[in-house]
Amino acid sequence: MSEAFTTTLADGVATIHLGRPDDGNKLSAEEIRAIGTTIRTLGCQEGTKLVVVRGGGEAFCLGRAVGPAAPGPKTALSIRNAVAEPILALYADVRASAAPVMAVVHGEAKGFGCAMVGQCDLAIASDTARFSLPEMDTNLPPTLAISAMMGKVLPKRLLHMVYTRQTISAEDALAMGIVGEVVPHADINAAADALIARIATRSAPALSAVKEYLTLAPNLDAQTSARLAANVISVVLGSQ
Repeated sequence: MSEAFTTTLADGVATIHLGRPDDGNKLSAEEIRAIGTTIRTLGCQEGTKLVVVRGGGEAFCLGRAVGPAAPGPKTALSIRNAVAEPILALYADVRASAAPVMAVVHGEAKGFGCAMVGQCDLAIASDTARFSLPEMDTNLPPTLAISAMMGKVLPKRLLHMVYTRQTISAEDALAMGIVGEVVPHADINAAADALIARIATRSAPALSAVKEYLTLAPNLDAQTSARLAANVISVVLGSQ
């Protein structure tokens, strides 16, 4: 079986390539945790300006790979540790990465794959990309995915997506806030590379400062968020 992912690092850009295209780049719990750790490690490495996640093959990521059932009775704690914690850890690692994290979506992003795109700081998608949260097909509340997308996606649109289990287009994902840009399918790699190159012209401290501020400021009152803005820009300007 091929590697779940590989990494490259060049000119301040760390790229994680999902490497199991024949299986829709599905990821096991262990692989999800490993990708999260890699994102955090590379994203907090001095000089890293951007972390990029890209999928090989026709799909970006068709979600979580479900392994064989564990023998014996399951407890709520064992389910949480085996299923929820690796996914939540990846979401936390994306947030903890000092460098912004960007998804390049050229195909289908389903379940966990869709939520991972939503959790990323930036996302660019092909106009043929498709997004879905189908967990309620089996009466599984996708609360983990919702937690990743809250604050980034309009609540009523997110609930509509969850309850209907409909697959939405890239344009709908753009309108909802799951992705930030949609380009023609034939141009996705060139457009992504151009966006990456444009971002990478900026300094790592400035890029990190913007991400840190947008992470913290929405949870603060207006006065505190304004003072934080002044402190953040002062630190960056003072370090140049």
